[in-house]
Amino acid sequence: MSSVRSIVLCLVLSMPAALPAEAQETCGNGSVTPTHRIGAPIPLPAATIRPVVTLIPLQADAPTLMVVLEGVVLPARAGAAARAIQTGVLAGLRDTPATFVASDEAPDRHGRRRGTVQFEGGDGLGERLLHAGAGLADVSFAPCADRFLAAEAQARAEKRGVWRQSRIWTDLNAAATGLPDFVLGRGKVASVGRSGRTTYINFGDNFRTDATVRLREALTSSLVAAGRPPESLSGRMIEVRGWARWRDGLDLELDTPAALRLWDEATDKGTD
Repeated sequence: MSSVRSIVLCLVLSMPAALPAEAQETCGNGSVTPTHRIGAPIPLPAATIRPVVTLIPLQADAPTLMVVLEGVVLPARAGAAARAIQTGVLAGLRDTPATFVASDEAPDRHGRRRGTVQFEGGDGLGERLLHAGAGLADVSFAPCADRFLAAEAQARAEKRGVWRQSRIWTDLNAAATGLPDFVLGRGKVASVGRSGRTTYINFGDNFRTDATVRLREALTSSLVAAGRPPESLSGRMIEVRGWARWRDGLDLELDTPAALRLWDEATDKGTD
């Protein structure tokens, strides 16, 4: 596992030794007793999506669930091939016994629940999708971030699914298009500045058009404590991920160390 983590987290930052009990339960660590079986795959739109899966109850008097999976995102720019992979994984798991672990008490306006889907062996549907290269890990879902990044790292190392193509990347040194969206960006840092409690990582000299990554104060403090102050990123190639919007160029706010790594220290640079 340590070798996988070295691929994923090239910024050496201290992570909690253990997740809180509630977070462990949300991620579904350990074996579970199945309550449902996975239904037929749902047609995927061309837009950026979180996987949605139908869970058929094992007991006749229980309701069918529509679940939006936490921690996995498939960007629109990944293309039709990546959607076919995701559909294939879900089709292959049809009728597999599983359990839904909720991350939110209330359904959304479409009646869907959010959470993870766990199997008897202790792994989950999110991990299997990421391992197949059928999506990107969304580390803003903290309970499963470590596990999901480890599954993604294996797909990256073996160039499975989305990792076979270069279009999964957003070039942070080029003009942004298609925002807002979930992006996996990489680029060379032009400068680093600070205003109030926010640290700005800039990818060009024109702050009205060039990409900017903003760090929350807690993340800046974590970097400093780990001996990697944000100022040390100037001139370096970095990789970031998260939901970006358009505000005088690409604008992305990070709040977790797992969302940022040094690209020029990475061992999986060969994605085409």
